[in-house]
Amino acid sequence: MSWLTPDLKPLLAVVAAVLDETGILIEANAGFLRVIKTEGQQPIGLSAAQFFRQPDFASLVAMPADADGQIHRGLLTVGHYMGLTRTLHARVWRVDGQLRVLAEYDIDELERLNDTVLELNRDYANAQMDLAQTNLKLQQREAQLVAISLIDPLTGTGNRRYLEETMAREISRAGRTGGKLCLIMADLDHFKRINDNHGHQAGDRVLEAFGALLRQQTRPTDVVTRFGGEEFVVLMPHTGLAQALVIAERIRTALAAMLIDPLPSAVTASFGVAEFAVGEKDDALLRRADQALYVAKQSGRNRVVTG
Repeated sequence: MSWLTPDLKPLLAVVAAVLDETGILIEANAGFLRVIKTEGQQPIGLSAAQFFRQPDFASLVAMPADADGQIHRGLLTVGHYMGLTRTLHARVWRVDGQLRVLAEYDIDELERLNDTVLELNRDYANAQMDLAQTNLKLQQREAQLVAISLIDPLTGTGNRRYLEETMAREISRAGRTGGKLCLIMADLDHFKRINDNHGHQAGDRVLEAFGALLRQQTRPTDVVTRFGGEEFVVLMPHTGLAQALVIAERIRTALAAMLIDPLPSAVTASFGVAEFAVGEKDDALLRRADQALYVAKQSGRNRVVTG
């Protein structure tokens, strides 16, 4: 947005210009161009510092700004060193690394123009604030979309992508610090039979209930995710194998004691537990937990096995 308004640009009795802090002319009105003897097309890119006689341009740039960005108020002599110069009543502001010059022969008119400039500055500040608020809302919305993309919509637990991202980070931490890290893999027993006998809606209710149970029986630092189908994974930072086995057994017992409507009997799950070994990759940790889960299934289900 141009600082020079359409009604200001053609005025000859008013001198107005915008320069960068090296004196390069960014834009100017007819009055400024007449004072520097350059009329017609605006010489954008011209070094205009030479036309500031008193105070000179270097002195203006060095002046401190007040709360409104104003660095000079008073007389300003502008023009050619060897030619005609004009001494004007002027105000100069520093805004966003630019110098804005507004000068006139009539100080009363200058005051009226100053009110316009202040209003423009307020409008500019309001526009900047609106833009900042819009950017903040966009960032918040983006964060919400990212969060949604990491959640399993049915159970409210994390999804597989969330597990992969978190596990890579936690394995890196454990490998770097030597800290403990365990993983529990759980699979609902005879889940296909539940869907076949009671319908997929009943199966969804079981999945929802199991996801809620996992969140209830684990700690805020644990990462509960639905790995796929009826299979869930709990990643447990700062946890040794003995403690992870206790938690897995507690979950198993709690699930076996639940009745999930509309099923006439309790649902059970099998569990495989593995502890991170320094130097192994995330797929190796998952594979050992999955192998332990397979042994639990083959051993009769509804049990916890370590891998």
